[in-house]
Amino acid sequence: MVRLQELYDRIAEAIRERQSPPLEVRELHQANLDRQAELEKIEEQVQEHELELTTVRKKEEEWKLELEHFQRQKGMVTNEREFTAVISEIDYATKALEEAAARRRELEDANSALAAEIEDRRNARPEEEAAHKDVVQAWEKRKKKLMAQVHKLVTETKAIEGDIGPKNRARFLRLLASKKGTAVAAVLDGSCSLCHFALRPHLQQRVRRCEEIISCETCHRILFIEETLDGVSSATESA
Repeated sequence: MVRLQELYDRIAEAIRERQSPPLEVRELHQANLDRQAELEKIEEQVQEHELELTTVRKKEEEWKLELEHFQRQKGMVTNEREFTAVISEIDYATKALEEAAARRRELEDANSALAAEIEDRRNARPEEEAAHKDVVQAWEKRKKKLMAQVHKLVTETKAIEGDIGPKNRARFLRLLASKKGTAVAAVLDGSCSLCHFALRPHLQQRVRRCEEIISCETCHRILFIEETLDGVSSATESA
C-alpha cells in the first residue's frame, strides 16, 4: 500500500505539473492577452472616433448651409441694423464651421495614426509568434511526456491494486478520496507524521511487526514505519 501511495503521489504530481504551465509559458500567454487587449482598445477608439466623425461631418455640412444662407441674406439687407445682424450671424456660423472642420481633421488624423498603429501591431505578430514558438513547442512536448507518464503509472497502480484483497483495496481507496489523496502515513518518533497523534507503545509494535493493517486512531490513515519496510524489502531481495 505504501508503494501504491507513492504511485498515486507521482500521478497527482504529474497532473499538477501538466495543469501548471511554467512561468515562461504563463508570461507568454499573459503577454499575448495584454497585446490583444491593447489592440481591442485601439480598435474601440477608432470606432468611437468614427461615431463622432459622423456627427461632426453632419454639423459641418449644416454650418456650411447656414453660412451660405446668411451670405445670401447679406445681399438683401436694406438698412444698417439688418446688415449688423447678418454680419453677426455670419461670424458665428463661420466660427462654428471652422471649429467643426478643425475637429473633423483632428479625428481623421487620430484615426489615421491609430490605423497605422493597428497595422504595425498586426504585422509584428508573426515575428513575435515565431520568437515564442520554441517555448510553446517545448511545453507541448512536456505535456505529452507527462500524460504518457500518468498512463504508465496508472497501469502500475492497477497491477498493484490487483494484488491487494478487495476489502483492503476498498479501504485504501476510501482513505485516498477522503484524505486529500494521502491514505498512508509514516510513524516518526512514535507519532503519526500527518496528524502528529502519539501512538501507544503496543500500537507502535504492531505497526513495526508489519503483520496487519494498523490505522491511526485520530486521522485513520494506514500507518507504516520506514525502517520496517526497508527491512522487509531487503529480506525479500535476499530470498
